[in-house]
Amino acid sequence: MASEIRIEFIGEGFGEILRSDGTRSLVQETADQICDRANANNSRGGKGFTKSVEQSARYKNRRWIGWVTTADKKAVEAETEDGALTRAVL
Repeated sequence: MASEIRIEFIGEGFGEILRSDGTRSLVQETADQICDRANANNSRGGKGFTKSVEQSARYKNRRWIGWVTTADKKAVEAETEDGALTRAVL
C-alpha cells in the first residue's frame, strides 16, 4: 500500500538558506568558475570577463546572486562573435 507523504513548504526557512554563508560561498564558487572558463575562451584579448556576487536588495529574502559580465569591448566581441561566456555556462 502506498502511504501519503505531505511536504510543508516553510518560506522563512528557505529564505534563511538563500541568505546563508554556505549559499554565498556556492554562488561565489560558481561565478568564479564561469568567469575563469569565459576568460579561457576569450581569444580576443583585453580585460576579458569579470564577476560579482552580492546580496540582492531587489528580492524580499535578500538572496545571494552572482553574475559574470564583459569588462571591455574585446570581451563583448569575444561573446558576440565567439560565444566565450555562453560556452562557459553550458
